[in-house]
Amino acid sequence: MKKDNYRFLISSLYFNYIFQGMAAIILSQNMTNLKIHWQATTAQVTLVMSAIGLGRILSLYFSGYFSDKFGRKKTVLIAIGSYMIFFCGMLFSSNYQLAFFLAMFGGISNAFLDTSTYPTLVEAYPDERVNSSLSVLNKAFISLGQFLLPFITRYLLQHDLFFGWPFILCALCLFANMFYLLFARFPKSTTIIKKDTEIVTKNIPKNRGNFKIDGIALLIFSFVSVSLFNIFILWIPQYAESMQIVSHENSLIFVSLYSTGSFISVFFTSGIVKRGINIPKFISFCLSVSGISLLLMLFYPSFATVVVSSICIGIFAAGGIWQLGLALMLELFPKHKGKCTSYYSLATSVSIMVTPYITGILSEQKITYVFWFVILLNVIGLAASLVIVHRYNKLVKRLVLS
Repeated sequence: MKKDNYRFLISSLYFNYIFQGMAAIILSQNMTNLKIHWQATTAQVTLVMSAIGLGRILSLYFSGYFSDKFGRKKTVLIAIGSYMIFFCGMLFSSNYQLAFFLAMFGGISNAFLDTSTYPTLVEAYPDERVNSSLSVLNKAFISLGQFLLPFITRYLLQHDLFFGWPFILCALCLFANMFYLLFARFPKSTTIIKKDTEIVTKNIPKNRGNFKIDGIALLIFSFVSVSLFNIFILWIPQYAESMQIVSHENSLIFVSLYSTGSFISVFFTSGIVKRGINIPKFISFCLSVSGISLLLMLFYPSFATVVVSSICIGIFAAGGIWQLGLALMLELFPKHKGKCTSYYSLATSVSIMVTPYITGILSEQKITYVFWFVILLNVIGLAASLVIVHRYNKLVKRLVLS
């Protein structure tokens, strides 16, 4: 089968990521309506959001095993089915307890979608340069979904229409895509490579870093980097509204501005990394700009500062630095790539699970407390990145001298 024949398959797989992007923000975009719908408090709604992270943690290991054991098609079909349960479940749950349980399917689908899509890309296009460039589109499609949803929600609010239409629309689009994938031909799985009935193994290089220092610093960065943009897109509409900067329906547009910055930055980051930029220094620079933009917004709350902060968080916090941290982790610890990737992803899942609930509690006291919490996380992440910069520079000098 020719590689060109996989274009529709890959397009279909990435179509799913539009709804992964929407799933990440759809609860926060409809928080007011969901509080009424579930007869719940803000903290209880954010507890439901935390269930997405819990579902991801519970299924992260099993989803990879299932994908290798039973194939990519079955794995992606489970992912789509789980997302349909998530979207329909949020709408038809009568209380936050049931919604909490059904929200875990959002995390399950997240894990199953990743462990089916990325291996399919590699198997369809073995050329590393090709599948690497295709992997960049993952973040681009997520950003596209997060760009579109606020406009849809805003339109419904302005015309006093049923808030649940985006949930129904997402479920229907995913169902249509599932129908196509049900009959699509996937490339053969290549999880084990054999030659003359013997498994071929390569010489695995020694680890260059100290996991107790470098590894822990990168895990902290993984937690912080995801927390920064997840908390921001969750609470920036409420912040703008509470500061009387814009109305409720217009406050949702700040998420679209963030998504625009994120979309552009994916390709910008990819381009400058190819030129051989010092990754740890670039990560520290991005965190510094993100922190400054947040401080500017908190000290001088206005439409202009919120716009600047939204774009800066999109460009510098969500535009691929998490992926750069993972690449750095694998460079420092090439001996245990699978284990290190799992740890790094686990830190992300913990963030998705705990930060919505923590910030939900803080928001009930005062919305600005949420963003001071983000500043605190940013400082911790910056400190961890500076440790990485110092250690990485020493490593590079040692390699040059040897």
